[in-house]
Amino acid sequence: MSQRPSALTRPTSSKRRLKDLLLQKDNRVCADCASPDPKWASTNIGVFICLKCCGVHRSLGTHISKVLSVTLDEWSDDEIDAMVEVGGNASANSIYEAYIPEGISKPGADASHEQRSKFIRSKYERQEFLKPSLRILSNQKKGSLKTSLSNKITDSFRSSSSTSQKSEGMVEFIGMLKVKVIKGTNLAIRDMLSSDPYVVLNLGKQLVLLFRKCKQV
Repeated sequence: MSQRPSALTRPTSSKRRLKDLLLQKDNRVCADCASPDPKWASTNIGVFICLKCCGVHRSLGTHISKVLSVTLDEWSDDEIDAMVEVGGNASANSIYEAYIPEGISKPGADASHEQRSKFIRSKYERQEFLKPSLRILSNQKKGSLKTSLSNKITDSFRSSSSTSQKSEGMVEFIGMLKVKVIKGTNLAIRDMLSSDPYVVLNLGKQLVLLFRKCKQV
């Protein structure tokens, strides 16, 4: 006997898929302060949040957190697909809150605006609680992340080439590279400034930075 498809994967209306996701246990409280019955969401991070935390998310800018109302705003299919793909608050927090240092605690439902702002900015903007391998450092200017990453990759490649004991001729190619990724683990979810998903591939001594639609496996 075939298994029944889950509520989030069977064909249904977009609003129903969003409602089904919101009704999951971990999504019934705010991802950042655990306030009950959140009615807002960050569509590019993939979390449901309360009204008070929503204000802080808006102050981060849409390049970091794009906030929509679950009940008042119109959602595109792509935005709902992105939320479903992340899996909700528990899945997102397992990454964004992977390493919370001692002495730092999540704000509660009655926390002040300053407490919320400090925690949320540390969590999403400065990425202080991510695994070190997933942190993306930038100079906090919009549009600078791709350049920063590209420069780091280029510097790393040049450094490894200059220290090589062998004198090998290297040729730079600019064009399209088609790569099929069989399996990926611990991939960064998205580019924190442009919201573009990306992955860095190490092909021998060459590094490739891909800004395409990437899914964690």
